[in-house]
Amino acid sequence: MVEALDPVAFARGRGFVAEPWQARLLRTTAPRVVVPCSRQVGKTQTTSYKSLHTALNNAGRDVLIVSPSLRQSTEMLLRIKAIYRGMQQVPRLTKDNDSEIGLTNGSRVVSLPGTEGTVRGFANVKLLVIDEAARVEDEVFASVLPMVGGDGQMMALSTPWGMRGWFYELCADSPTNGWEQHRITVYDSAQWDEKRIAEAKASVGQFVFDSDYLASFLDTDDQVFSTQDVRRAFTDELQPLFPEGVPTL
Repeated sequence: MVEALDPVAFARGRGFVAEPWQARLLRTTAPRVVVPCSRQVGKTQTTSYKSLHTALNNAGRDVLIVSPSLRQSTEMLLRIKAIYRGMQQVPRLTKDNDSEIGLTNGSRVVSLPGTEGTVRGFANVKLLVIDEAARVEDEVFASVLPMVGGDGQMMALSTPWGMRGWFYELCADSPTNGWEQHRITVYDSAQWDEKRIAEAKASVGQFVFDSDYLASFLDTDDQVFSTQDVRRAFTDELQPLFPEGVPTL
């Protein structure tokens, strides 16, 4: 009973002891969650437990995993299957293939590559996880946003990839936009000790370390103008020269 109500207890029962940030992410009930995070901190494993717990305890509801590529989608579903197969006294699978598992309670966990054509057709989703969200195109995000049910939850997790796209905009505007933000750096993860952090810092440039390990959004190297310069070029203080449109001659 406790495991059904608490995903942290559910994960612990499978041998996964959540770190503090993982426990907060597993337990949050916020309808919209955005997670800028470092590489290799355990976000995929955490959301795998979250996904399976949701499917097991919400009969007839879908859990949808969206990733930028088929390989990434398949990898996350494999982790979910591995957790499931290590359990005892669970409902049998009614479907088990490379992109989907179905449970006898009517729930499914479906993993899809992030292309606009493949993600359509789902509705009333209980949990939608967008993995490596910074690399998922804007039109894909626009397509999946209406799929989450009124009592559903959407979680977008990613290492930053420049100051661009919907994922950056959500993080920059949180929490005023209604998205709960969990920012995870290497200093928040027990998987990173001082020695490992020092090695990473010495092996990559400052830009890569700040972006990939401190979860900071930075301008990319190929930008002609910085994001700040572009934003400064826009202002609401000036009135248009022809507010009613350009006069015809």
